[in-house]
Amino acid sequence: MQKYFAKIIQFFFKMSHVGNNIKKLRKVKGMSQQAFGDVFNLTRGNISSYEEMRAEPKIEIVLKIANYFGIPVQHLIERNLSVNEILNFNDYFQANVPVIGNKRFLQIPFLEREVVLEASAHFSKFNELPIIEFPLQSRNRFIAIEFSDAIPAPSDFVVGSHVILFFEEVDLESLHTLDNAFGLYFSTQEFFIGKYSLADKEINLVLNAWKKVDFVLTEKGYFWKLYGKYERI
Repeated sequence: MQKYFAKIIQFFFKMSHVGNNIKKLRKVKGMSQQAFGDVFNLTRGNISSYEEMRAEPKIEIVLKIANYFGIPVQHLIERNLSVNEILNFNDYFQANVPVIGNKRFLQIPFLEREVVLEASAHFSKFNELPIIEFPLQSRNRFIAIEFSDAIPAPSDFVVGSHVILFFEEVDLESLHTLDNAFGLYFSTQEFFIGKYSLADKEINLVLNAWKKVDFVLTEKGYFWKLYGKYERI
């Protein structure tokens, strides 16, 4: 046991990422410095000093933070944690998992909310995005987006921040299933979540009373249908 803690301490003093990771953990979980400190019997000033690299937490504090959020201690110290790791996505979506039988997992581009909200997050960059693997068989493409209140969405779209939304690309065979379903419009010009409306032969994706887009066959690659969501409980 002593050797184990000695090893941790060695890791701790090698280019520690603890301060940056505490800041990212806090933001992803939507916690203020005061709220984060209260969980671990620390002050807001303690958390501020860790995040600004003016001080480093004691090893027992690092262990408590790692245990509380379910993150390996070594990762908390040595890695610049991703949103996936903070949300414990790695428990479910793992890279390079051997496929058993003949089924193949879909590879789904995953957009963190910071990427979604950047002006540079254009549809043309779709194939350059990082991917996760999802145990689902489909001929269509899927996209995964971390939801944020800053993403335009209808008033009845009740989803919390940091929930991961999975959208399936709309194809001709699925058009009849769109009515009253939530969907995503994602082009180089616009990005919003809306609700599909079918009337006669017209299909619209409606954000609100003032904003909607018409489904156009030549631009069907911009339209997606909400398939599911991942929400940590």
